[in-house]
Amino acid sequence: MLASSCGGSPPPVEPVGEPTVYAGRVVAARGPTMARVGGRCEVEVQRADGAYLTCRIRIRCNDDLVYGLAGAGFNNCREEGARFVFANDHDGTRRDGDPRMFFDLHAGRIVISDDDPDVEVLVDLMHLPRGYGPGASDP
Repeated sequence: MLASSCGGSPPPVEPVGEPTVYAGRVVAARGPTMARVGGRCEVEVQRADGAYLTCRIRIRCNDDLVYGLAGAGFNNCREEGARFVFANDHDGTRRDGDPRMFFDLHAGRIVISDDDPDVEVLVDLMHLPRGYGPGASDP
């Protein structure tokens, strides 16, 4: 483990403020997952106080937390205005203890995947803010 220049480990990253919540629907699911095609998902995107890890994303489908377990789900998110619009957690469970996750507000899509076990869940976001999602015009 790397230590900071002050001789200790960096402080833990914490969520800050209220999350933005998006509704979603599972459009594809394979492997041993509680998410089922047609199932509803709730996606929370919340600011985090890290210098690099700027947001926390938690995804619950059919009342099962599929991404963002305790202490996980922190990402380096791209922000436009006051809204987080993109995150890509490209390391799976074998590497960092949680699944891979791709969040793209412009596309209105989330992909959660892993190799341990082999799963993939595609979620389409619903009721997006104006200017986001499929068919939205570029600014």
